Amino acid sequence: MYGFAKDLKIEGILGEEIRQICLGRYDVQFLFGSGSCIAVQSPIEVFHGDELIATWDEDANWTSSNFQRLLNVSVTSYRVIDERVLEICLREEFRLRLHDNSEQFESVQIYPEHIVI
Repeated sequence: MYGFAKDLKIEGILGEEIRQICLGRYDVQFLFGSGSCIAVQSPIEVFHGDELIATWDEDANWTSSNFQRLLNVSVTSYRVIDERVLEICLREEFRLRLHDNSEQFESVQIYPEHIVI
């Protein structure tokens, strides 16, 4: 809805492991060791190296259980690719891409920073 700002700051995830991945009917929540949480209601892509290993969207849910490979893997960096895509890089060559695909509805919430995309 609002897009990812180029100067987005979510320091609470750096160096932290993804401890839980919570699945709802209309969203996925990533909980980190620091207590930070990223809730997503828009498409998600999971890469291992250059290979796309899983995707999620509200209609199809997860295309593969490979998203579970993100559990207990720590975040090394993140970057805003453009106003519609946030990429989170993790150890072991994993990358998590979160998309803001709606002009009308919120797509991503980041806590405790209370950032709404």
